[in-house]
Amino acid sequence: MKQFFIVLKFELNNYFKNKSFVITTVLLALLIAAVVIVPTMIPGLLGDEPESSEPETSEEVVTEEEEMPEELSSYGICVTSGAEEVDLDTVCAAFPADWKTYESEEKVKAAVEEGKIEAGFVMESPTEVTYVVNDLSMYDYLGEMFGGTLTECYKQQYLLEKGLTAEEIAESESFYVNVTEEVLGKDSGRNYWYTYVLVFVVYFLIIFYGQMIATSVTTEKSNRAIEILVTSVSPNSLICGKVLAGAIAGVLQAAVILGSGFLSYSVVKEAWGGLLDFLFDIPANVLAVYAVFAVLSYLLYAFIFGMLGALVSKTEDISKSASPVMMIYIASFLIAMVGMSSDSNSILMKVASYIPFTSGNAMFIRVSMGSVAIWEVVLSAALLALSCIVTGVLAAKIFRFGTLHYGNPIKFKTALKKATSKN
Repeated sequence: MKQFFIVLKFELNNYFKNKSFVITTVLLALLIAAVVIVPTMIPGLLGDEPESSEPETSEEVVTEEEEMPEELSSYGICVTSGAEEVDLDTVCAAFPADWKTYESEEKVKAAVEEGKIEAGFVMESPTEVTYVVNDLSMYDYLGEMFGGTLTECYKQQYLLEKGLTAEEIAESESFYVNVTEEVLGKDSGRNYWYTYVLVFVVYFLIIFYGQMIATSVTTEKSNRAIEILVTSVSPNSLICGKVLAGAIAGVLQAAVILGSGFLSYSVVKEAWGGLLDFLFDIPANVLAVYAVFAVLSYLLYAFIFGMLGALVSKTEDISKSASPVMMIYIASFLIAMVGMSSDSNSILMKVASYIPFTSGNAMFIRVSMGSVAIWEVVLSAALLALSCIVTGVLAAKIFRFGTLHYGNPIKFKTALKKATSKN
């Protein structure tokens, strides 16, 4: 145990004395805090209108200008013999414009061509209208708008003929059905974004620190420092010290970065008006489950990266050796993304939540975005913890064998056979 703490302390010092590690942590924490705080300092950005400091006389001038009627567009209209029953005054009143009436379709077209009017409408029948325009733009919806207005006029005229007053017609069209949602379980839509962010945090921890652990082991092996270490320190203490040091450093770094966001938002929450609650308002039980599964999942992959680092003698061989593990975790990540976007309680997610390589993401998503029984969470966590222990023991054995083997990368199957043999 003493050897383990010596290794742990040494590895932690390497992390905390690393300038890039410290600078990255501080800069990201400040960036998150700035993203949360700075918008509250910009007047009007979050919807609050700043009080006007202009004199009353200036406000009165603006009000008068706003009340000035805008210049109406000039349109032409012609009612043929087949549409004599159309009440032209009602139609023109419903569609505000500078209307000019023409006796024939030819005169409407001529006025459009000469630029006297912007467009024209020829009423061939109550339900047949020709829209006349010189150049039809891609975003010209005037004909559709006029048709919709005309339809509404006919509708109101029909209802008036049936005995309804204009007030009753207006009241009938003012009906509004309000639908209120009552969520008995989890609101997946509301919980999506903080779940998404937390899953990505685990992703970066495993990818970044897993590679660092593997690189650290390989570097010590390539410069022969590992030969001195394994003669004075047990392989169990070495591998566990390196893995747990990476876990502590990663968790502390993530805690500082995320903590700066939570702390900043708690200070300026009122200024935001609750707009970021969907991102920072995380239930305590969800955070607890996340902490357990994130740490266990990280340890599982970290032990694997540690043993893989011992199987190669050159740092440039790490990516090739670690590719299968990377593919497994990326598959786990993709399954998590699919579960978040579709159904968090699907058969795929339920199965994935009991497989140690995928349960770290899958079970957390099920807890965050759905309803899961406590026994399911406990069983999944127990399986993941047991897998970490088995992987740790196996990593220590392969680590001892691999660190003393130089030359070409060792196949995992060969290392596993040698490490588990009694000889």
